[in-house]
Amino acid sequence: MAMDGAGGAWRKRPSTILWMLSLGQLVTWGIVYYTFPLFVVPMSEELGWSRSAMFGALSAGLLTAGLCSIAVGSWIDRGHGRLLMTGGSLLAAVLLFLWSRVESLPVFYVMWIGLGACQAVTLYEPAFAVITRVYGPRYKQAILLMTFLGGLASTFGIPFTQFLVERIGWRPALDVLAVIVLGVALMHWLIVPGPDVPPVPIAATKPPVEGVAKRSPLAMAIRVPAFWGLVVAFAGYGLAFSAMSFHLIPLLDDRGVPTGVVMAIIALIGPMQVVGRVLLMVGQRHITTIQLGALIYFAFPLAMGFLATGITDVYPLIVFAVVYGVANGLVTILRGMAVPEFIGPEGYGVVSGALTMPTNVMRAAGPVVASLAWGAFGGYTPVLWGLAGIMLIAALGFAAAAFLSKRT
Repeated sequence: MAMDGAGGAWRKRPSTILWMLSLGQLVTWGIVYYTFPLFVVPMSEELGWSRSAMFGALSAGLLTAGLCSIAVGSWIDRGHGRLLMTGGSLLAAVLLFLWSRVESLPVFYVMWIGLGACQAVTLYEPAFAVITRVYGPRYKQAILLMTFLGGLASTFGIPFTQFLVERIGWRPALDVLAVIVLGVALMHWLIVPGPDVPPVPIAATKPPVEGVAKRSPLAMAIRVPAFWGLVVAFAGYGLAFSAMSFHLIPLLDDRGVPTGVVMAIIALIGPMQVVGRVLLMVGQRHITTIQLGALIYFAFPLAMGFLATGITDVYPLIVFAVVYGVANGLVTILRGMAVPEFIGPEGYGVVSGALTMPTNVMRAAGPVVASLAWGAFGGYTPVLWGLAGIMLIAALGFAAAAFLSKRT
């Protein structure tokens, strides 16, 4: 087999691309996304910055990721996944290295805006778009496997980073993380297909009607009513997920839950995501995308409402972690599957990016909205009931998308 540019012949094997990209997701999610809260306390103690100011930098980064998503999807549809994912990982490594030397809050904001752009080109959505180009009609099984490994990201990233922070300090820990992400950049350059590799079509595309100007895939997608139902469904999830991700620890701490129990509950959520994906891998032939979505959007408000009742004992908290973790693991797969099934196979990258943009905007707003609500109501219980309500609205959005897609 002839060699092909940077990666060689072996790079063309779909299974190799899938496994290596999945490993990249594990590392990138684990290091670039989940570890931020671990640096808040030591940075606050050394630099004197307020926690709200530092979380503002995180929100700025998440907002940037959302604003970049459509352009990223369009570029990947044109075959530039290798350039984007390699460049994003390389820049992330540089920014982590600069983070370890930061002394100025404005510089910290600029750095996190850059890391937000890196997330836009290295996390699930661009990886799904690349895998869809490689696997074509077999994309569902590939996405399942990728999210199975990626679901362990918090289980890997949080304890590993905490160990580094405790043993060598937060600044050297960031240097170590930068070197690891640099290795991911090299892997992306070697295995992600370039523009010279044609995509495998998901399904046969309909020929354009004679005399009618062909619209772009995004222009066609936004004319599909199901698209807007998915916007509501995934944007609502983005806000609730982000609020829970960054406020669950202080919420349990406010209730007087012992630190060991809090860490155990947080550590349980990651493996439960994997459990949900394993169950789906086993039963994927017996459950449709609509049934999967119904299960997820029933579980989320149920879990948040259960937590809002004020539970503090370990066993009820385990029940919450199991339900929330399983649902959270499955929603990532749902995002990857719903686009071609509900909207259509053309322009997967740019259409997925258009759905990701409002999701990431709401994800950026989540920590801030939850903080403001906590301050206004004087506690987390009203915040949790509010998040449960938001997830019910998101469920209605998914139901509308499912109904309208079948009707179309």
